[in-house]
Amino acid sequence: MQLPSGLFCFERERGDPEPHGRSVRYTLMTQLGLARAQAAGYEHGFDLGAVHGAALAELDSPELRPGDLGLYLWADARAGAPGGPELAERLEGALGREGGLPAREGMELAWIVQGLALQRERADNGRCAALLGEALDLLLGANQAPSGLFYHSGTPGQRRRFPNFATEIYSVLALATVGRLGLDERALPAAGRATDRLLALQLDDGGWPWLYDAERGRVVERYELYSVHQHAMAPMALLELAEAAGEPRYAEAAVRGLRWIDGRNELGANMVDRGERLVYRSIRRRRPWDRLRLYASTAGSRLVGRPFDSASRRPELNATCRPYELGWLCEAWAGRESHGAA
Repeated sequence: MQLPSGLFCFERERGDPEPHGRSVRYTLMTQLGLARAQAAGYEHGFDLGAVHGAALAELDSPELRPGDLGLYLWADARAGAPGGPELAERLEGALGREGGLPAREGMELAWIVQGLALQRERADNGRCAALLGEALDLLLGANQAPSGLFYHSGTPGQRRRFPNFATEIYSVLALATVGRLGLDERALPAAGRATDRLLALQLDDGGWPWLYDAERGRVVERYELYSVHQHAMAPMALLELAEAAGEPRYAEAAVRGLRWIDGRNELGANMVDRGERLVYRSIRRRRPWDRLRLYASTAGSRLVGRPFDSASRRPELNATCRPYELGWLCEAWAGRESHGAA
């Protein structure tokens, strides 16, 4: 999945050994996971200095959004590099041009909090401290619904109350990090409220649904069900929170989601294909019914207080894989293997 430039691709498909596209965002995520794996004693064969350099060379890329600068700040802190002040200045400029923090999708805001928090851990940087305070006030204030879940963004609009799992779990991760570092006493209670609601909505097979109604604290649409959520993103947040809050039940929920990967899902499919060297991306509704059901369910939740039945009689396998899935898998479990063994 790594390209000659040092960046990583966007995607690979079953039956095709060639990588497709490129992604700076996925490169940063993969770099983070590989760095954690290396720190935990794994030999992976990648030149992380070259990967970091390739990502830095793309700082002016038009594909980047302000939230991606949160990933840069995170990767800079993980690498022990000196770029924090410059990256924070770039983040300020990008936010000024693109509507500020309230205009960010929830996962972007969470990456910004995560990156700034880890920079604060390294040095008392005034710019990072001010930005972090502003981002936390938004995330812990206007962006958290009474249900405990987090809104899709801080700006008004029909989508605001319908966040996806990525917004929820990255927010939990960022707040668990802030709490672990002792940077804001509000962080761990807020992360716990959101996580308790997510655990109540975890599917019987351990699956993590995709779309939520933050106002009512319920699932709107279960599909797509993503492998990366099951064995990587949920564990990386829940294990961090379990350690920061001293709550083993969060780690237990992370482990419970692993069985979905191993074939205990609605297709009975093992999502890890060792022959293809891929982790299949998701189980999804067949198209075009996926979009139609999504629109109907959000409309039902908004108008009558409940979505239409979100089960699917004909789900299908999405037989692609993206490099960040493998990076986040390392981020979740490297150095924490005993949780999975349990």
